[in-house]
Amino acid sequence: MNIVKEISKEEIKDLPLWKFEGQITLVEKDEDWDEVIPKLWRAEILGFDTEAKPVFRKGQYNPVSLIQLATDDEVFLIRNLLCGFPGDLIRIFEDPAIIKVGAAIHDDLKDLQKLRKFKPAGFEDIGVIARENGMLQSGAKNLTAIFLKKRISKAQQTSNWEKAELTEAQMDYAATDAYLGLKVYEVFEEIGWV
Repeated sequence: MNIVKEISKEEIKDLPLWKFEGQITLVEKDEDWDEVIPKLWRAEILGFDTEAKPVFRKGQYNPVSLIQLATDDEVFLIRNLLCGFPGDLIRIFEDPAIIKVGAAIHDDLKDLQKLRKFKPAGFEDIGVIARENGMLQSGAKNLTAIFLKKRISKAQQTSNWEKAELTEAQMDYAATDAYLGLKVYEVFEEIGWV
């Protein structure tokens, strides 16, 4: 595979727009965990991301309000301010045998630990892996373009993730952000970077 080290905004614009097309499962109530946790335990690799209501003033802080976890065919959008952050999910986040992979996850993990203390294990950052292998660009948008030959929209990034009902556009964005980590990581496996 011939790997380019960087890609221009113009080249990205020419790529097809892409979003996750599988099943999106909203987790909003305590009883939703009964179905979700066994599916997460079965995964060897999970795409991972979080969202929080944006902050527009210095010193302001909003907690993580959405945790996204992706398998090959389903993305779980966990509205943790509604359904909590249970011990079963903590155990998955502390299990080194289940790889959790995403882009720029350092702050995500730090923010999650403000909700509940845990010892993260098995987390991989596609940006860090890319930089370690000589890539000049390591953001989610660029890595998706270079390795998946797709363009993603970031239009929903600063939307209100604490709304009573998430819009379809928000759910698509959130699902795609977690899923792209999984798919880029799979390419890294194929080319021997992990």
